[in-house]
Amino acid sequence: RKRYGLSMRQLAAKAGLTPGIVSCIERGKNSPSISTLSKILAALDSDLQTFFSVEGKTETGYVMRRENMRAISDETRSYALLFPKREDIKLEMLDEMHEPGGPKPELEALSCDVAGYIVRGSIQLEIQDEGTFTLRPGDAFYVPRDIIHRGFAVGEESARLISVCYPPKY
Repeated sequence: RKRYGLSMRQLAAKAGLTPGIVSCIERGKNSPSISTLSKILAALDSDLQTFFSVEGKTETGYVMRRENMRAISDETRSYALLFPKREDIKLEMLDEMHEPGGPKPELEALSCDVAGYIVRGSIQLEIQDEGTFTLRPGDAFYVPRDIIHRGFAVGEESARLISVCYPPKY
């Protein structure tokens, strides 16, 4: 924030957050959710992939090894970024784990199409003006860009899904 010459209020406004949230994060009082961190990074012209990348470890070629993939998480969700951020890769793929019982993520409209396949557990998918759907293993979904939606685990077990974003949202 300081490198960009932004006050807390300016960053909060640019990220669509309250100044109090930015202040708590900066003071170490709260850890941001993945969604909140994404908003802050976008306001700073960055993204999760860049933020969590390890300098000097760039995957090249057509095969991506698990040990080179970046993982990010918050209280109820964890993501493995399956593909590196590269000009020649035209989509983003995630291996997602969602724990049930936590706070629901915010409803949001992404600037990309998103699709997913449920591998384990159940995901509740809410799509504005379309309804609420409970997805189980073997089910898939597709949400076009700019459609307000959210998904989260329901039931007793954690949910795992593979999701794809096109174009990459990073």
